[in-house]
Amino acid sequence: PDPENIWIFGFGSLMWNPGFPAAERQPALLKDYVRGFHIWSTKARGTLERPGLGLCLEPAAGECRGLAYRLASETRDQDLDYIWDREMKSGVYRPTWVALTLDDGKPLKALTWVVNKSHGRYAGPMPAEQMALVMAGGEGRYGTCRDYLANTVAEMAKLGQRDALLDDVLARIDAMDALD
Repeated sequence: PDPENIWIFGFGSLMWNPGFPAAERQPALLKDYVRGFHIWSTKARGTLERPGLGLCLEPAAGECRGLAYRLASETRDQDLDYIWDREMKSGVYRPTWVALTLDDGKPLKALTWVVNKSHGRYAGPMPAEQMALVMAGGEGRYGTCRDYLANTVAEMAKLGQRDALLDDVLARIDAMDALD
């Protein structure tokens, strides 16, 4: 990777809340990885007493659409520090350079975070009903799991990607909320 042109791939909250002033933002496709709510969140979107679920990337057949951000050279070091602090605190992710394709066909290398499946916070796949029950009550320092899920689904839709499981989980949570 070119140290003067560092790109970051956002597949979850980085899509709607990057937290840094990117020099450039482009829709991008990552092949051979999928996103999933497969990690326990005990701070950001849950607590130790009532964990929520957080997003991760996993190597798998499929693809993940997200946003590629080119860091501004004038703020690159502080932006990298911010992103590292945000994504690496728990140790559940491995920073990984991946090959993306921008919508205009341009290939590039970007830094992203791939789940460490041997980490204690790796929850793995769950049925929609179980995910909805966990996520309906998940709330932490950065908000609710429901909003995290809804924002992810909305950003994916803007990029032309749907996930039937995530749509189902969101509908189940909203149905539970309607009963309250």
